[in-house]
Amino acid sequence: MPQVHFKIDGEPVSCERDTMLLEVAREHGIDIPAPCHHDALFDYGACRLCLVEIEEDRWTGVDTACTYPVRERCVAVRTDTEEVKRYRNMNLQLLLARCPNSETVHELARSMGVGETEFESPDVKDNSSCILCGLCVNVCEELVGAGAIGFVGRGAERRVATPFDEPSGTCIGCGACAEVCPTGEISVSDAGRERTVEPFGTTLELVKCPECGKGYATEKQIEYMKEQLGERLEVLHGCPECSVRARAREFAGLNSK
Repeated sequence: MPQVHFKIDGEPVSCERDTMLLEVAREHGIDIPAPCHHDALFDYGACRLCLVEIEEDRWTGVDTACTYPVRERCVAVRTDTEEVKRYRNMNLQLLLARCPNSETVHELARSMGVGETEFESPDVKDNSSCILCGLCVNVCEELVGAGAIGFVGRGAERRVATPFDEPSGTCIGCGACAEVCPTGEISVSDAGRERTVEPFGTTLELVKCPECGKGYATEKQIEYMKEQLGERLEVLHGCPECSVRARAREFAGLNSK
């Protein structure tokens, strides 16, 4: 791939054509806030905190670093101009208004020198820390393929939910949504023989490990993994800890022969 040479905050950098600007900046140690970014998922600039000023051949403007593919026309990027700071400040204040009780958002605000918000909090669920990044929706649809959750509503009433706000019939309880959630709004907990995914109210039955008796995956998750793994089903015969010990014993047995 051809190399593109340009500058970020005055420092010369280079990358392969069409590499996303956020990736280039981070590879060169330049910090750009991007809580809605995840390396495994496609970006669409939800939080608007990664805004930077981009100078091209005949144009200078502000764009999101996570969705900007670097090409030959890119001349320079500036991450700390007054305009960039003003836009980021406003977007962060909007997040503070939406998630006034989110410690993650407050930590981000403190790191960017934002104290309070001038915006009125919308009528959202009490104690919600959802910043509408869409990572949970994307991982469920793009990587898992379950499509158990999605965006509903518009404007200040926009939120992530299951269809009709009922426990999802397509959720497999894999926990991928909680894994990518940047604020901890989504949680997965196991109790007895059940796994619960909140705040969606989805409860699924766990399969017990044949060795230790611990519930380690849901029945739907096992069925899904069987479809994905094909003949490599030995990894489904127990919880991760017992599976590791079983492989260790097998390896030790082979070495002793």
